[in-house]
Amino acid sequence: MASKASILLLLMGHLLVAQTIAQANFDRRQSQNNSRQLSPSFSYMDRFSGKLFQKIAKSNPGNVVISPFSVHALLGMILAASSGETLRELKQVGEFGKNHTDVALDFQRLIKFKDHLQGVELTTAMRVYYNQRLGGINTRFEEFAKIYYTAGTEPVDMDNGGVTATKINDWVANSTRNKIKNLISSKSITSNVQAILVNAVYFKGRWEKAFSTSATRPAKFSLTDGRTSQVAMMHSKDVYGFADLPELNATALELAYKDSETSMLILLPNKNDVLADLEQKLALPEFDLNRIAPRLRRQKVEVGLPKFRIEFEQDLIKPLKELGLRQMFSPSSQVINLLNQPVRVDQIKQKAYIDVGEGGTEAAAASYATVNRRMISNNPIFVANRPFVFAIRTPSSVLFVGHVEDPGLN
Repeated sequence: MASKASILLLLMGHLLVAQTIAQANFDRRQSQNNSRQLSPSFSYMDRFSGKLFQKIAKSNPGNVVISPFSVHALLGMILAASSGETLRELKQVGEFGKNHTDVALDFQRLIKFKDHLQGVELTTAMRVYYNQRLGGINTRFEEFAKIYYTAGTEPVDMDNGGVTATKINDWVANSTRNKIKNLISSKSITSNVQAILVNAVYFKGRWEKAFSTSATRPAKFSLTDGRTSQVAMMHSKDVYGFADLPELNATALELAYKDSETSMLILLPNKNDVLADLEQKLALPEFDLNRIAPRLRRQKVEVGLPKFRIEFEQDLIKPLKELGLRQMFSPSSQVINLLNQPVRVDQIKQKAYIDVGEGGTEAAAASYATVNRRMISNNPIFVANRPFVFAIRTPSSVLFVGHVEDPGLN
């Protein structure tokens, strides 16, 4: 069998959360979310998110953040260009129970969702760079990717790895406000590379209920191995979405973003040594994150949340193979309609970045000594002083998901 040229898939995401003193109406946002709860037609996206996150989290004991939406969107594009066993595996792993056009319509709706957001900045961008010498892109696929995924295409010189890497990295940096840099190296680009698919997701939001910088103070964070880490713990006492989840041995808190339908959902295990058990359960269909969200109830909660920043890079081929996606990485790959010749996928990389805090770290540090001890209260207390899971979600999809093992690590 003739060898196939290769294709690289690169994904990146950036999420920046900045707090302000603005207050918004929780009931209005909760009502909007309840009226637009996850449609059964979108539930396959959450099933894929849970499975992928569990595989990655299991092999990465440190801090983790990924954008399952980015991975799923690229797999959806490849679905449209595949046949045979490759198509079967993509449908199984990606939970694609529909044909490729219906899947594309779902992603088209989610990509356009950002146009209706007012209080947050959400950018999704996809691009296909193809080898100008080894063969052109399939024109039908090019039109399909543009219409449904808003994906641009551009011919590049794969013989000149330095120039092409710079071109791609510049596009990535621009798409993520310079938060994701140097995603691809010139060594990854050779004359045998047929195409490089890139996906970027950028999110910036402000809390609906603010954390005051004057309430931030040093605190101990219990690590899984029994040690402790010193962190900057933000504090607030306000009305939030809160739920006790005994079947997960955890509690949940929802922090809404200002003037939008997006939120951060935090799952805090009741003990600091059971994070892996929680993540394993989240891979089950009955515990996907968007099914947990409707159980949240509005009530006054005393919240403690550490500031944290994570930059995470992951080769996704191993976890995807563990989920059952194998043939498209082999010489017998049946990705036949993306370019003018069959190709195999050689790399799928994702680089993601998240920054959660008030946005004024130096000022917060100066106010540590001015805070008094809290009084005893009958309100529910949610203090994330041990490893936890977080997700940035809309009513119909999970944009980012990760876990924090040690907020003191960047």
